[in-house]
Amino acid sequence: MDRSDMSKISELLNNIEVLPASPALLPKLADALSRINNANIDEIVDMIMFDSALTAELLHIANSAYFGLDTPVTSVGDAVSEVGSDAVYLLAASISGEKCLRMPPGTGLDGVLLWKHSVTTAFGAQHVARAAGLDGNLLFTAGLLHDLGKVIFARAYGKDYTAMFDPARRDSLSLAEWEKINYGYDHAEVGAALLECWKLPADIVGAIRFHQRLSAAGEYAPPAACICLGNALSHVLEQPAFALDPDNSQLKPALHLVNLTVPDLVAQWKRIRENWEFVRQLCELRK
Repeated sequence: MDRSDMSKISELLNNIEVLPASPALLPKLADALSRINNANIDEIVDMIMFDSALTAELLHIANSAYFGLDTPVTSVGDAVSEVGSDAVYLLAASISGEKCLRMPPGTGLDGVLLWKHSVTTAFGAQHVARAAGLDGNLLFTAGLLHDLGKVIFARAYGKDYTAMFDPARRDSLSLAEWEKINYGYDHAEVGAALLECWKLPADIVGAIRFHQRLSAAGEYAPPAACICLGNALSHVLEQPAFALDPDNSQLKPALHLVNLTVPDLVAQWKRIRENWEFVRQLCELRK
């Protein structure tokens, strides 16, 4: 993306009266989890405890029937001990991420559907990343926020934009292609620009920016491919008739970049289904 495009996106962001809430905790959590083998777990606990609303929601879910704990947990430290640091990170990331994907009324964007798609994409990206030997927690965060740009466009253009979610209105163009033609940039580029402003890790920003343009991703191609494949897994979970076509023009290069096959992808889909209750718990953050 050249400076002219970046300038246009900056202008778009500056002209929006109320931007989405920054998930201020996520950059710190993502950094701590990326070095989990060297980080003191107390550091992660302290980060979460600093946000009282986040702590309350996290403990509420940790004490849900899904985890089936014999004794209720009453602190973040107890939650880490009982359900594990990975699960606590996914809960904290999801609770923080949900806030920045909230929509004001009247835009035509269905916030519940967007959130559920974001959660299932996040799990898909995480599972693919782990199968490919990449950082699953980092890719979970990237998958969770990969459609943030749609929130920006919906806030800026309202129903003139969200009406284009209907493929029949786009004359065989993908949504991203339609965005590029009409705005000069797509929702992945806009979302990545905002995340850059929020100081999220470069791997998250790059993965989101290029998840629909893998050939331009350079060093970010493998994490971008994980989001692309997580997105495909999400479509399978949302629409059982959606097929993981090995010759699909997006799936094929994405699989190649992470050295996986369609059967590998199906295996990840089955693992997500096996843990569907946890996925559902996070989807229920937005009702």
